[in-house]
Amino acid sequence: MKPTAFFTPMTLIMTMMVQDASAHGRLLVPPHRGYIGKLPQFSGLVPINFSDHGLSGGGIGQTKGGKHGICGDSYSGKRLHETGGEFAKFPQHREKVIGACYAPGSTMDLQVQITANHKGYFEFGLCKLNSRNDMETEDCFKTLVQPNGEKDCQLPAGAKTFNMQGWSALLTGWRRRSSHSGCQGSRGGDARACAR
Repeated sequence: MKPTAFFTPMTLIMTMMVQDASAHGRLLVPPHRGYIGKLPQFSGLVPINFSDHGLSGGGIGQTKGGKHGICGDSYSGKRLHETGGEFAKFPQHREKVIGACYAPGSTMDLQVQITANHKGYFEFGLCKLNSRNDMETEDCFKTLVQPNGEKDCQLPAGAKTFNMQGWSALLTGWRRRSSHSGCQGSRGGDARACAR
């Protein structure tokens, strides 16, 4: 399947989320909250997450039953990438980190980098936030369907960067479902990332 998808326009939060993954990848465009501190224009403004390509919801034992942090953090740990978390705000200004701005309904470029391919797929979703203080929730996110009717973007072999297009949103996140977890016969772990 070609990794280009167009989605219906909405002024919402967009998430490309990872489930069942020992994920090694990141959302580059727009930059996810864990990656944004590495960009020159945010140098010294946002903390650097040196493990932004390996966010994990906690592995099989912790993610069973859908228990995971919505933006890539462990369910039982600190929510560093969610609204109000260390990588989601400018510490000195206490304001939300915004890595890119788009006009509602416009087409936006999306760039996903897979640094270690564990097979599987990724998908996109939207979540509407009505105010700057609204929090991301699992119930809020709605999976988007591509024009061909599929919701999953199958991941071709290799570690590479994928360029896609989608409709603009308030928050972009990343979700990838993988067949690798380090255990034979298992379904994998869970990792996600969010960008705003």
